Amino acid sequence: MAEDAGDKCSDAVSEGAYFTASIMAITGIMATVLVLSGLFHSALRRLGQPSIISHILAGIVVGPTVLGRAVDLHELGMQDAGRALSGTIYFARIVFMFFIGLELDLRYLRHNLRRSLVMACGGSGMSLVLAVLAGPFSYGLLNPGQGSFRPEKIFASTALFALVLTSTASPVLIRIVTELKLTGSETGQLAIGAAFANDMASLTALSVIMVTHTLYAGTVQPTGKENDDPSPSSSPAIKAATLALMAVTTWMAVTIVAWVARLLNRFKRGRQYLSKYELCGVLFLIVGLSLLEQTIGYSASMTAFLMGLAMPREGPTARTLMDRLAYPVHQLIMPLCFGAIGARLDFAKIGNFSAVQFAVAVAFTTALSAAGKVAGTVLAGRALGIPAREAVVLGALLNVKGYSDILAINFGNKVHVWGEPVQVVLLVSSIINTFMAGPASAAIVRQQRRAFRYRSRCLEDLAVDDELRILVCVHVAGGVHPMLTLANLSKGGALIRPVYLLHLVELATSRKYAITHQLYHARGDDCGEDEDEWGYAREIELVAEAVAAFTVDNAIPVRQMTAISSLASMDTDVRNSVEDARASLLIVPFHKEQRYDGQMVCRSQGRRLLNQRILQRALCTVGILVERRFSHHYQEEQNQLQVMALFMGGGDDREAVAYAARMAIQPMAKVTVCRFLLPSGKGMLGSQETAEEAMLDEEFMADVYGRFVAPGKVAYMERHVSNGAETVNALSAMVGTCSLFVVGKGGGGAAEGGGGGDRSVMTSNMGDWDDECPELGPVGELLASDDMVGCGSVLVVQQHNVHPKRKMRTWNKDNNQQQHTRARNHHPVDVDDPDVVVDILGSSSNTATNRSLKPN
Repeated sequence: MAEDAGDKCSDAVSEGAYFTASIMAITGIMATVLVLSGLFHSALRRLGQPSIISHILAGIVVGPTVLGRAVDLHELGMQDAGRALSGTIYFARIVFMFFIGLELDLRYLRHNLRRSLVMACGGSGMSLVLAVLAGPFSYGLLNPGQGSFRPEKIFASTALFALVLTSTASPVLIRIVTELKLTGSETGQLAIGAAFANDMASLTALSVIMVTHTLYAGTVQPTGKENDDPSPSSSPAIKAATLALMAVTTWMAVTIVAWVARLLNRFKRGRQYLSKYELCGVLFLIVGLSLLEQTIGYSASMTAFLMGLAMPREGPTARTLMDRLAYPVHQLIMPLCFGAIGARLDFAKIGNFSAVQFAVAVAFTTALSAAGKVAGTVLAGRALGIPAREAVVLGALLNVKGYSDILAINFGNKVHVWGEPVQVVLLVSSIINTFMAGPASAAIVRQQRRAFRYRSRCLEDLAVDDELRILVCVHVAGGVHPMLTLANLSKGGALIRPVYLLHLVELATSRKYAITHQLYHARGDDCGEDEDEWGYAREIELVAEAVAAFTVDNAIPVRQMTAISSLASMDTDVRNSVEDARASLLIVPFHKEQRYDGQMVCRSQGRRLLNQRILQRALCTVGILVERRFSHHYQEEQNQLQVMALFMGGGDDREAVAYAARMAIQPMAKVTVCRFLLPSGKGMLGSQETAEEAMLDEEFMADVYGRFVAPGKVAYMERHVSNGAETVNALSAMVGTCSLFVVGKGGGGAAEGGGGGDRSVMTSNMGDWDDECPELGPVGELLASDDMVGCGSVLVVQQHNVHPKRKMRTWNKDNNQQQHTRARNHHPVDVDDPDVVVDILGSSSNTATNRSLKPN
């Protein structure tokens, strides 16, 4: 009855009666897959899941397991939603495989070739051994109720089963690594390199299996369907000739596409993108050559993958293909391709399995894959000297599935090595392995970071001879020289240590789906003359060149890192880099840059919000540099860098003076500390907390005297002001006298490092100098404004509140007695002019609050 209805339906469809209805049904299926995939991903991404999980789950819902039971597609001549969807997106699948090959860049392996290959061989080798040992058992477990013993089936099943266990989906892994903020770490780079090696080995093995099946098990018809009846007249010579023909034609197709790409690069030299007609022509050429190769006997999808792998990475052709295809591939084609795989699964057809047998088969396959990857990676890690926890993270990451394993599963079902139930078991196991990889790696990384979390020390608590680890951030190449110059001047008396530089690359919305392309090509190796004149990689290359030039000129080691993310989440990258570098000082650029006419202009409002989030969530002392080319001024004049440190009171100001004191150790910097004081009797009484903060200020300044001012390393001056207006006048008088101001952010209470008390009086009624840029504080915003014509650069410092209720302490307590003795034996000099610089300071640790430190 059903067959008669199907025949009538087929006749009707062949006459075109239901053509429009079929088109509408397929369009509805695709729209449903896309909508459900988006909904699932919005929920699962919070659990660290890649989008491929959502795509397959959406396909399962659309397929015969759920919605297929309510909608009968046989009336429209369709067997099920999965096959209808697969046939519709056949050409899109070719484009998808080409894009996967285009994303893979073998040049990335050069940076960690040996270590990546060792890790890949360790994980895949152990998985291969387990798959071979468990091959016969797994065949019996996955195929219950089989009849006669068939060795060829067991051999084919073991080969494909080993391919499923050993594979790693590098694009999925890269997205997980990006979400875990590991792209700049050695672990993340090693995982990406090992995933590349795994992907290449798996796809090569799959190609060999496909070609072997074509030669010995059947022929491929021009329609793409396979005939499983081998020709009895096929001699070894004919098979060898067929193999040679496939190899030559595949090589020719790949060579033609690469030649066309180079030709377009030559014609479009200096252009950013190809035209839409040229792009369509390239895509038609790729699809046409892939289909031609399919008629000869090789897979069209694998041919497209090889074309993408051989595509030149430089020039406008690859740039256009990557940027123009990234969004449609990740948002349209990939959900439909993996949705079609899920839509073909029918859990109602696993009749050979009971519920317990199905659960045991899935658990066995999942455990075997995870155990092989993790155990093999840990063993390889021990050989390379990698810690066990880091090796476990690598093993969990390398166990992600999603591409070559699904191709192997579909191929096994297509050539009847497996049945429908086995396909369901293996696909569910791949989903579980990928599902576990993200959360497992994230949990291990979080635990590792908690275990090795450092406690940042304030600059106030560091001796000048102690190591100061600095992390500087730049957005563009122009900020490299001033940032590294500042870091070089901050090393104090410690030995030369590497400076950590983090290049912050904003991930634009239009290119966020091409994150893998940016990761692969960020290093800019082997680029053509006009390669990456447009886009991110060019700026990354310029930053690297600026770092290299500074390193050569100053003999300072610099460890460069790159963070590619949106500005909304970039503060997380900065926090992770601070932890990795174990930095005590973080310096970020101001969101405004100096124009050619000296005016400060805002380049990006998002950078200002980024700086505010960094200040709020900082793990160490943070400085914001308002750069007015002080480093270039020093380089041109070959004079000492004049540094002015302002002190009004509070933890931020103490941190600023402590930082300036480290600079005073360097012979190329001349540091002056200017302390602002209220006239006698105008100090605020405040709370006990304010009084304790004032005592800390006096103790700190007394310590500065003993260590820096008395020996003549730092100059000292005082300014008496009664309110904010006088403070503005005093600061205006200092403009033009120095190249760099170092000031505390202030602006908060005593508990927040702002100082409160006297400082609040000194900055009161300063106008609106704390409204536009609160991240600079009132004094910093005044000095950074365009009203201060001729003002030098400004470094605004915010102290990290390590211990809010800290007891009063001084630098280097062991030397206190020696310093106070030196203070008592020092003879002060009378100074009549209040504006003259005083190189002498007479004080002791019990100096009264708001007391002038200038000699009477």
